[in-house]
Amino acid sequence: MKHLLLPILLVALVAPAAAQSDAPGDPLHPAMEAARHAVINFLDLDQAQVEAWDILWADHRTAEEPLRQQIADVQAQIDDLFTTGAPDPTELGLLVIERRDLGDALVDVHIMYVDGFQALLDEEQSRRLGEIRVADRIQRWIPAFTAYDLVKR
Repeated sequence: MKHLLLPILLVALVAPAAAQSDAPGDPLHPAMEAARHAVINFLDLDQAQVEAWDILWADHRTAEEPLRQQIADVQAQIDDLFTTGAPDPTELGLLVIERRDLGDALVDVHIMYVDGFQALLDEEQSRRLGEIRVADRIQRWIPAFTAYDLVKR
């Protein structure tokens, strides 16, 4: 479990920076660069894997950016309709469907990125990534167990 602490902390610190990171191709924010190195070190990626991951990440960011912008545009249209007081149900419904479809497309882009990354890993690296995924799912419970001294310090 000690091996999981640093990557978990880095993800917690970097997630806000990732959400606000610059456009694809821009230099990484220092926190994102630190997270990148933590992933490389924790999974013990070799140079070929790092290079392939860099391409996957760039492709992922390039694919998601226009979708994020389209989602923001459609959401602004939805918000504008509500400011009128009585939005046209048909127009609103079509925009909501468009917003959902764009969200689904964004999820698909992310799934392709994660699947591509997973395909780069050997068995041991996949196991370690699985540990991170488990830690991510259970992290919200840790403070409760810590409060009752049930987590070894």
